[in-house]
Amino acid sequence: MATVTNTLIHGLNQQMIETRLNTIDMKPFLFGTYFPVKKVTGFNWQTLTNQVAKRNVAADLHADNGTIIRKRRPVFESAKGDIPYIAISREMTRADMKRYQTERALAKDDDATALVEFWGEDVDFCGIGVQSELEYIAWTLLSNAGVMKFTTTTNATYANEFDLDYDVDDEQKVTALTDWGNKTSADIIGDLVKLREHAKKYGRNPKFAFVNLNELYRISSADQIIKKCSSFAANALGISETPDLETINKMLAKQAWLGGLQLRVIDVDITREFDDKPDITGNPFADHRLILSETDKLGSTQYDILEDENASSCILRAVRSHTVIKKYGTMEPQGEVTIGEADAIPVLDSAYRNLYVRTDKTTWD
Repeated sequence: MATVTNTLIHGLNQQMIETRLNTIDMKPFLFGTYFPVKKVTGFNWQTLTNQVAKRNVAADLHADNGTIIRKRRPVFESAKGDIPYIAISREMTRADMKRYQTERALAKDDDATALVEFWGEDVDFCGIGVQSELEYIAWTLLSNAGVMKFTTTTNATYANEFDLDYDVDDEQKVTALTDWGNKTSADIIGDLVKLREHAKKYGRNPKFAFVNLNELYRISSADQIIKKCSSFAANALGISETPDLETINKMLAKQAWLGGLQLRVIDVDITREFDDKPDITGNPFADHRLILSETDKLGSTQYDILEDENASSCILRAVRSHTVIKKYGTMEPQGEVTIGEADAIPVLDSAYRNLYVRTDKTTWD
């Protein structure tokens, strides 16, 4: 094991790392919008309680001296588990340090842009890597009806002790009556009406429909949607145009029996890097899925921070919310290590209120 030393980057200190970490643009990551970050005490996650309770259960009329009937409590009130440790690292090798030394010798001062990029890019890489994993978990979990398996394909290391399965009821996993990929026969609006009726039968009233970008393309290409979104004049002239998301949502808001339903599109790409096979890049939100939810706040990203009072004084450490960045040098082999880590996980609070829909005429396993 390499011996930890002070950073090999001349003049680098904790404040500089904190400043760099705080400048990373987190807005492209959507988990923070739909799974807001929330600190918890202890390294355990838990969904909100009573999510399966029927809403608006009515009281009953009773005689003055009668016993009040007791209503049922939910059998299953909350899902819970251990918060996993998420980590990513990058190393400047001895060859990289040679290039850094040369740049430093040519630079006018240690704050030169080229020198900052030598260490700053690794901070960015590790900070973004932590957010990417949380993004991956959030949308994989949602689009697979609360199930996620950590395998050597979905994780560079085998960590099946953190497999997730919210065990949602079968009534929540349904299939649309028409294939939304068939642009001429897809009855998307009719299917949405029936899906909302199914949800309301079980005490749910969905207002939002989550899809990935590919599914939006299928929806917007359907003849029915194109016609519904076209103006009267365009229809009269036989002009058809593929509508955008804003136009589709305006049209859906006017449809009877849809209750103002609005689409939310998840358009993200996450890359999984492996040592023994090619990288995989794609949207973690599965294709041909639509998730109906009563709220666009699907849950929370729960985290805790492990304090490092006993860590080596050689290690520079910066914290931004749930994300920790560490930097230190190594003696043999000589190099500079950057680590990004978090004890965090997106928690699907709405798991037992959502309706999980396949839109390609296939059934859930």
